[in-house]
Amino acid sequence: MGSRRNQLTDEQRAERRRQECETAQRAVEALKSTEGWQRWLVARASFHRYSLSNQLLIAMQRPHATRVAGFRAWLSLGYFVRKGETSIRIWVPMKPTKKALAEWAANGSDPAAKPRTWFKLGPVFDRSQVEALPAPATPAPLDLPIEPVVGETLAWALEPLIALGDEIGSAVTFEAIPGSADGFYEIRSRRIAVEETLTPNGRVGTLVHELAHALVRADRRDDDPSLSYAEEELVVESVAYTVCGSAGLDTAGNSIPYLAAWSESASLATIAATAALIDRLARRIEDAVDAALRGETLDADEPHVDAAAHALPVVA
Repeated sequence: MGSRRNQLTDEQRAERRRQECETAQRAVEALKSTEGWQRWLVARASFHRYSLSNQLLIAMQRPHATRVAGFRAWLSLGYFVRKGETSIRIWVPMKPTKKALAEWAANGSDPAAKPRTWFKLGPVFDRSQVEALPAPATPAPLDLPIEPVVGETLAWALEPLIALGDEIGSAVTFEAIPGSADGFYEIRSRRIAVEETLTPNGRVGTLVHELAHALVRADRRDDDPSLSYAEEELVVESVAYTVCGSAGLDTAGNSIPYLAAWSESASLATIAATAALIDRLARRIEDAVDAALRGETLDADEPHVDAAAHALPVVA
């Protein structure tokens, strides 16, 4: 009876899909405002392993979210969702059933006919919506350490960041830099320089910023938006803000990048493409750092972490 009750007609499925697309579209449209842009950057710092679409959905529905999970996942972590809380709807993968895979295998295992994973909007809840289960449960710790810029706890990240620079043809040097600048990227030679007197954590923050400048050119794709000087600064500052935030580096002293004046006249498609560029470049840096953490695994409560390729809805 339960499966029959949950069965949808073709018309109901089409209507649900239309509503899901409208929700995703509104999340993209929020990028048009400075407030929406900043909400996304804050969300991305906490959810950098999530797809861009899901980052935008979280930013639109619960801007101050820092960690989300499904109802059962929270229970496994030692927490329960408070009664009456409204869920956040994000794209979650729906893998083929064992029955569908068995039928596919029985019919010859044609690769073109293999059942595929599809996505639908499913419910998750933020950590602000849950409470710890009573004893004897042992709730998992949720707070990540925040590392000060003046510290040296992130010194280990310098090696993979320098290696990324070498990989893209941008040698990194630590030297005395005249004036107040903490670093620079030299376009002609593609060299990155970082002020030698900075603390290790400060070097990490500066190096991330300059690597973003280098990646704008080294990771260029034909469908990337063309960038003016001001637009490149927006991209670079946005990449640095989210990467440093995801690494736990204290960014309280840095203002959240705000949209340049071009956003008032630029099309939503251009703004969305710029956000996609920022997300891609940030992932290049984050992947380089993550690769240095041997044995690290993805959190079990990130059900859609493999949905990174889920595309943004088409915008005009």
